Amino acid sequence: MQFRTQCNLASTARVSTVSSEVPQTLRERKREQTRQRIIAAGVELFATKGYDETTVADIAAAADIGTRTFFGYFESKDALLFGAGSDRIDIAVSTIQAADADEDPARVLLRGLDAAAKATDDDFVSDRAVLRLRLVGSVPAVRARGALAQLTAIQAISEALTVRFTKLDAHHAAGLAGAFVGASSAATQAVLLETQHNTPEKRAARIRSAVAMGLGIKD
Repeated sequence: MQFRTQCNLASTARVSTVSSEVPQTLRERKREQTRQRIIAAGVELFATKGYDETTVADIAAAADIGTRTFFGYFESKDALLFGAGSDRIDIAVSTIQAADADEDPARVLLRGLDAAAKATDDDFVSDRAVLRLRLVGSVPAVRARGALAQLTAIQAISEALTVRFTKLDAHHAAGLAGAFVGASSAATQAVLLETQHNTPEKRAARIRSAVAMGLGIKD
């Protein structure tokens, strides 16, 4: 099955603030460039050739690397669709760790969403995200990868909340983390399917508004 969309391949060159806070070595910069080149090649092929019809060998050839090198960056072709997911988790966790212990945990999570959206907006609300959403709805392997990504995010955020906010016990932290990740995912899916709010800035603003409502925050 083919999914055709206008993918902004130049946008995948963005490096998140998680890694940019500390100057990268030449080796790290080259590795990040290769990673982004693989993602760009995969997205382009998924959009023009079709997900099922695209092989890892196809992606490696388009990225001008060997298949073995591909697996040094991603364990499977579906993994590259969620390339910035771990960055967003890291940003959310870092935001929690930097928060004051007496802050409202829900508002801290919303601040983490703002930081993550700003750092990874090319992945979060881009045409690549639209393609990923369509594939999640139709390809079992991609759907499973998405579910695993959500579970990983909930666990990491829940643990960070428990450590930073001692007033939260484990099950309340898990519930708050689940509400945050669930609201973020659901809002993102709904906004990406809209046609009248199709700029990254408008998408990010609508997602933020929906997540704030889901967390019971009135801005």
